[in-house]
Amino acid sequence: MRPGTKVKMWSPRFKNRPEVEPPGLLKAVGALSIMSVASVLVYAVAQSVSGTETLGIEAAYVAMLHFALPFGVFYTISANSPLSRMAIATYAVILCSASVSGKGFLGALRIDETVKIIIAAGILLLVLAWLYGSPKMRFYYTAISNKPMPPDLASRAEELHGGNWLSSKARETIAWFLDHLETTVLLGFIVVAIYAVVSTG
Repeated sequence: MRPGTKVKMWSPRFKNRPEVEPPGLLKAVGALSIMSVASVLVYAVAQSVSGTETLGIEAAYVAMLHFALPFGVFYTISANSPLSRMAIATYAVILCSASVSGKGFLGALRIDETVKIIIAAGILLLVLAWLYGSPKMRFYYTAISNKPMPPDLASRAEELHGGNWLSSKARETIAWFLDHLETTVLLGFIVVAIYAVVSTG
């Protein structure tokens, strides 16, 4: 009897330039993205069990912004794909637009419209500056794109390679969560089922 091997959930079969390590913050974005995907699955089951109908536009918004795009972000980061930069930028632009138009958490805040626009635009600019201006991100995307390294980045290769700004404990926590994601989702389904039984008496 040979022991079973745990297969990680949604692991890409191909990883571009596996020797290149994503920056720590980019790994954290990947972890948050898959948490969003898992949350949508639990939310969908909860809505179905409670009999609550979600309007078509709202359902499409949740499916696109909190499931499809985050899954694309997670997968492209896991595969070391240069498309992860575009996926994150697209997510940020759509989130900013949705917030300005009154959707989501920021959009629902009862604050002056001008202030809301400034906050949303500020967050978008910060994300874009990180994606396209941060030395670590520029180094990472140049490396996985097989492009010549700019001189200003090549001279700092040892400093910029990989992402070790996260503590070892934080990295272990993220790795543990991703390894046990399917268990977490299953527990969420169980909680929803118990709530449904209790609420229906």
